[in-house]
Amino acid sequence: MTRIRRNRDGRIAVTLSADEFIALTRMEADLLGTLADRLRSIADGAVVPSPLFPDAYRDDDHASAEFHSLTDVDLVTAKSDGARGVMDAFTDAEPTTSGSLLRGERAARTATFDDQGVHALLRNVTDLRLLLADRLAIEHDGDEGLAGREHDLERALYWWLGETQERLVAALSIGAFGR
Repeated sequence: MTRIRRNRDGRIAVTLSADEFIALTRMEADLLGTLADRLRSIADGAVVPSPLFPDAYRDDDHASAEFHSLTDVDLVTAKSDGARGVMDAFTDAEPTTSGSLLRGERAARTATFDDQGVHALLRNVTDLRLLLADRLAIEHDGDEGLAGREHDLERALYWWLGETQERLVAALSIGAFGR
């Protein structure tokens, strides 16, 4: 399970198990692919609203298209930079074990973030969660989305990301109200 703690220096340490790191890496690659697809659709002039790129003017197609034409490239850039920043933080982290790799234990990774970095991580986790929610057809809190065992892994990742969001917000709150 992801471990999140505020260090004495005020920074927040996030430890991912080896399996969580692998899952995060795959989801980040998926997000980057989705963002690349968005750039292609912008270039083709075929932009449609999505949870990652919500509509500002639902009742006005012209205003909505103009909004997306003015904001989507910058939003894709920010989301891509965020995904790469999160992956860099965990990839650059020294793998650690609590025991012996000879016993089959795989290395965890701990990345440390200042408050600004945690906010970037939160935005990225939100993007990943929105991507999964869209694929699972989850539309609101309490919605289980698509049924079937073939969706169990994505649903588990969706809930794991939600728990991670909640724990990151709690860690930030500790810093805001004293250590």
